[in-house]
Amino acid sequence: MSKIQSAVLGVMKDIATTGIAKLQRNVQQGYTFRGIESAMNELSPLLVKHGITVTPGYSELQIGERFRGDPKDGRAIRFCTLKGTFKFSAEDGSFVVSECYGEAMDSGDKAVTKAQSIAFRTALFQQFVVPTMAMDPESYIDPNDETLPIGPAPSQDLLDAATSAANAGLEAYRSFWQSAMPDERMALAARHAELKSVAQRVSDGANADQ
Repeated sequence: MSKIQSAVLGVMKDIATTGIAKLQRNVQQGYTFRGIESAMNELSPLLVKHGITVTPGYSELQIGERFRGDPKDGRAIRFCTLKGTFKFSAEDGSFVVSECYGEAMDSGDKAVTKAQSIAFRTALFQQFVVPTMAMDPESYIDPNDETLPIGPAPSQDLLDAATSAANAGLEAYRSFWQSAMPDERMALAARHAELKSVAQRVSDGANADQ
């Protein structure tokens, strides 16, 4: 596996524990979406952490205008489409390229900038397969994986709750883990394998007694 592939996978693992929710809302058309601000705020620290740089390029620019009301008033909406080409590179020079189109309209001078932002946002979401909500880390968690995001040490209350669930058996611990918040899972990541092992032993003992 090349350096850039390992780095991309590291970012994917990190962002899968939190996701990026659709928090921004288009009032006029009544839908929610994930904007470029959310994408950059969440992914920029992860790109730095895993040593990925991004070089953007744009081509196939097309601009059109449509007048609103009387053309004599000079009020027009500008429509723009373009193709964005984004080179994600690792420190050893290996890289992957993502191409995405952006489309936007604006009544002022920002149609091109909006289209660029949309193309970049789409490339980030597609390249790193960003979920709209956190995924269950138990499906891939590996305590020996150095790329696993591990947060600060868990509070005593959180550790006590996790231990209590583990001592109740595998099903109880699985329910506890699935209901935990992403930051709680990250805090417990270093203890997850140990707690799960305890839960497994409790369940195995209960089954042997039946």
